[in-house]
Amino acid sequence: MQIPMLSTNKISGYADYKQNNPQFRHLHHKDESGYKPSEKVIIAGASILGVLASLAVLAKCAKYSLKPSKMFKDIKNSYLSKVDFQAPEIIAMGVGSCAGGLLGGFAVDKNKQNRKAKLRESVMQIGNVSIPILTVDLLVDKIFKKQSKWIRAFIGLGGVAIGVVLANVIMNKLNNWLFNEKEGRSRKIKALDFSVHLDDYVAAASYISKSDIVHAIGRLVPVALIIPGLEAGKKTADKL
Repeated sequence: MQIPMLSTNKISGYADYKQNNPQFRHLHHKDESGYKPSEKVIIAGASILGVLASLAVLAKCAKYSLKPSKMFKDIKNSYLSKVDFQAPEIIAMGVGSCAGGLLGGFAVDKNKQNRKAKLRESVMQIGNVSIPILTVDLLVDKIFKKQSKWIRAFIGLGGVAIGVVLANVIMNKLNNWLFNEKEGRSRKIKALDFSVHLDDYVAAASYISKSDIVHAIGRLVPVALIIPGLEAGKKTADKL
């Protein structure tokens, strides 16, 4: 039986479509990067270090001690235990994660086109982290601050959804301008794009409720924000 072959034009067309319609989320999807496990470890480690570096800067700015002896002696009163992760903290960690992942990706891959793809993805991921939580912050903590908790909770959920749509539009246009690329077909928003912003939903809840449960769940936000760096660091030119 003869196996049908894809024409060069079809393959080229699919590559163009993928480049003009990037994945727009920051939780893990199927890994097709082609990097060896040791290279993925370097990228992951760099992303983690980026988040940790951001946390260190945030803690220092908030007047918390960075001495391990003090941090672990009274961990219940440490920065990680006390802070509510909202817009400034999430954006800082997102930038740190992407910067770390980008550096890790550059370290394992010298290919110029792959590096360009990583740089483009890092810009995309920073916007994808920042815009939804800024939307939530504006709606829940500014415009509708005096409304009831239930109304603000509903608005918070809507704010994430609105932010995802805005981020998709804004960052695609920004990236096309920054990298001097012709704008192709706009990627359609999918239901999955809204479900993967778990850190934004947790942060939205922290604007509304100061309960111990919400605060405890919020400790997972730095872990979730390692993912944007992984996405940036593992991006390759043929897997956009």
